[in-house]
Amino acid sequence: MSNPVARRYALALYQEAEEQGVVERTDDDVQALRETLDASRELVALFESPIVAREKKEAVVRKLFEGRLGELTLRFVGLLFEKEREDLLPAVVRAYGALRDARLGLVEAAVRTARPLGYDETQQLERALAQRTGKQVRLRMEVDPALIGGLVVRIGDRVYDRSVRHQLDVLREQLHHRAFLCQN
Repeated sequence: MSNPVARRYALALYQEAEEQGVVERTDDDVQALRETLDASRELVALFESPIVAREKKEAVVRKLFEGRLGELTLRFVGLLFEKEREDLLPAVVRAYGALRDARLGLVEAAVRTARPLGYDETQQLERALAQRTGKQVRLRMEVDPALIGGLVVRIGDRVYDRSVRHQLDVLREQLHHRAFLCQN
């Protein structure tokens, strides 16, 4: 579930980037922030910790990002500290990415497959999902052998489960239901 306060901050950043004509640079900056946060649970814990002094958190940000991020993005992160909202940084980064994707007509599909897909299969899946959604699709692939075969696709809160495991579960439920009906 997304955070409405984080969405408001993300929208403000996006709108300011548009006004200044630095949307691409800001997109790159936010992506760099996201990659850094995704790579380090400790950094996320630092931002979310009420125990660590705000000055220490700001020093870490300066050391990590000064010279790597554009002026607008650095000022924005500074604003989060000023408003005592630095704990929202990971959520703001996610919300900004979702906002940018929505404005570009792009959706992310989380795909779990029983085995790695080849290039042609991946392209075919991407085209089929684009046709179904009417949007450009970015695939995030994960291999899950527990599926036995097939795949599970999640786009937003919609799930398409075409896995062998799911089909077996459905069949098992139907057999249990029929066995129950036969007993009565």
